[in-house]
Amino acid sequence: MSRKSGHRFSEKGHAPTQDAKRAASCAGFTLLEVMAVMLIIALVASVVVTMTPGTGRAGLKAVTLRSAALLRRERAQAILGGRTRRVSLDGGRRILVGDDGDAVPIPRDVAIDVLGADAMWSGRRAVVRFDPDGASTGVVLRLSREQAEYEIRVNWFTGGVAVSAP
Repeated sequence: MSRKSGHRFSEKGHAPTQDAKRAASCAGFTLLEVMAVMLIIALVASVVVTMTPGTGRAGLKAVTLRSAALLRRERAQAILGGRTRRVSLDGGRRILVGDDGDAVPIPRDVAIDVLGADAMWSGRRAVVRFDPDGASTGVVLRLSREQAEYEIRVNWFTGGVAVSAP
């Protein structure tokens, strides 16, 4: 091909047709088209993520905080009521149960480890006992899912309940 004054010529020396010029100027995608495709992909991805079953980090934290609240209520009831209160784990139904029947369901995809008491109360695994003086048997509950993990620590001496992310 030869060039003369910035125009392309075909092998025969003729100027390119209008169709060839138009095709050359329309090749590729505009920024607007690329952005529209990226927006569609982002929308589809967000729908897939929200519809995927399972407990995310926020859900795991919510279960942890509800469990800690149950433990705090049972401790307060032990002190105010002047009698021992207990919290146990029903492994078959996957719920933490307080003496009044308050319960916190543990999702199936969340692993719960009880580090402390090793006894059975009413057919459920013992978690912690709160005494009227505020003391407790003490326990560490570890709730985890994939790489997220939270711990609930109940102090044996004071009965205080603390949540941490180790």
